[in-house]
Amino acid sequence: MKFFALIISILLVGFLNSGLIAGQVYTWTDENGNLHVTDTPPPPKSKVKDTLEYQEKTAAEIQELNQRQSIRQDQKREESVRRQADAAAKRAAKADQEAQEADQKAAEAYENAMRTYNIYGKTKDKRKKFKKRIRRAFDQADAAQARASEAAENARQAQEDARSAEKEVEALEAQNQ
Repeated sequence: MKFFALIISILLVGFLNSGLIAGQVYTWTDENGNLHVTDTPPPPKSKVKDTLEYQEKTAAEIQELNQRQSIRQDQKREESVRRQADAAAKRAAKADQEAQEADQKAAEAYENAMRTYNIYGKTKDKRKKFKKRIRRAFDQADAAQARASEAAENARQAQEDARSAEKEVEALEAQNQ
């Protein structure tokens, strides 16, 4: 037990004297022009360029640094949330545009189906003869309407996401003030 205590005390003394603890740092050039950065004073014939001395921070300085770091982290988080809100707003606008285009295509497909019916379905014989063509036109109109409904739902969801992100930005701004 005494042996381990002796080893630990020797290591502790060695650590404390080793220069791992902050002190002075010397920058100097030797006679060959080589630049040295050490924690020991330079030899007498060398040219000292700079001496840096480490000063312990006071509790107030440490607290101020922590506050600055906290403020920077809050600002980064707020900026990140703002970017996400902007991206959500852009996605919502794009989804709304796609929904409008899909709705327009659905209306065109329905008009096309009605033209097909008017051309090929005026009489019972024509309806029977061109039944598949008429059915295909109405199926295409139904599919276009389904795509338009899906696009409208996507736009609604994107708008809801954008509103949620905007509320989060407002909450962060209120919290930071």
